[in-house]
Amino acid sequence: MRRSKAGRTAMVTATPRLTASVRAALAKVQIDASAGTPKVDTAWGEESLTPAERVFGWSAEEAIGQSGELVFTPEDRAIEQEEKEIETALQDGCASDRRWHLRKDGSRIWVDGVMHRLDDEQTGALRGFAKIARDATKERLAEEELKKAHSELEDRVKERTTALVATNSELHKEMRRRQMLEREILKITERERARIGQDLHDGLCQELTATAFLLKSKAKTMAREVPECAKALQEAAETVNENAGRARDLARGLHPFELGSGGLLVALRELVTRANERTPCRGQFPRSLRVSDEGVALNLYRVAQEAVNNALKHARASEVIIGLREENDELVLTVKDDGTGIRSLRKNKRMGIHMMKYRADVSGGKLEIESRRGRGTTVTCRVPLNREK
Repeated sequence: MRRSKAGRTAMVTATPRLTASVRAALAKVQIDASAGTPKVDTAWGEESLTPAERVFGWSAEEAIGQSGELVFTPEDRAIEQEEKEIETALQDGCASDRRWHLRKDGSRIWVDGVMHRLDDEQTGALRGFAKIARDATKERLAEEELKKAHSELEDRVKERTTALVATNSELHKEMRRRQMLEREILKITERERARIGQDLHDGLCQELTATAFLLKSKAKTMAREVPECAKALQEAAETVNENAGRARDLARGLHPFELGSGGLLVALRELVTRANERTPCRGQFPRSLRVSDEGVALNLYRVAQEAVNNALKHARASEVIIGLREENDELVLTVKDDGTGIRSLRKNKRMGIHMMKYRADVSGGKLEIESRRGRGTTVTCRVPLNREK
């Protein structure tokens, strides 16, 4: 070996274990060398401790004349790595050498080097091969540590990702279970409301109607004999009739019978009719629209009902518009009023608004409320047409 100007280590090497073409070429070099031309530089270095000795640990006396396999690991010797390098350098002029090598003390160093083919400057004949090697052990170890750290980080990320995916899956399952439970609670609530509404309609309303009929009958009987009592009974009958009407409206509000027979549109038109008795109200509906999911239809009706009640009771609106349409595979319900508006949606704690949002969420949709003081309020509820149950 010899030291280059760059401070690297160069070693002229030959080995008996070569392919036929490489052995023939080296034989010529050896023969030419024994004849004195060209002179092969077998110096390990000129200093007392040469770069080659610092890298590999062997002195010049120990290394000169030895096979180049001296510095190769047992694994590379088994696969004849040096012969492969020589053959590549013979064909291409040079061969990369980046691998673990052996030192004299048996320790290993990572060499970043290259093997060059050496030709005679005058004849071009092959003189041998020079290996330039640089000790890059620190860089290699740092690289391996970096790869190890990167691999460990990837493993931790994979483990964390797996855990997050599992947690997310459980969360989605829990959300689905909760939504199913919420739907069941709403169904139970609606059944109870329907029962109370039915009892009001079939019980109290019928009793009030019968009482009013009886009072009117008595009033006619007493009209000739006691006109004052007859007039009082007639007024009482009218009051009872009014209360019967209110009880009937209350029963209808608790249980919209129209949903079961004519669908959501019929129920909304009936809601418009009842609201019109107090405040001008109009509906904007398509001629026909069927909602296959009765739960969604009921929730949309309840949202409209609550929005209309808020407009009539709190907003002091002079006009209310109820709309229903299909838009981008969604059912869109809107309730607009020109009332006083809502002061602060964030601070508003009305149960009705929370229930509207709750019903929209249970139906797989969303609720939006736009309100400006003095410019009215618009409630928009969007639910998918084909909601997964």
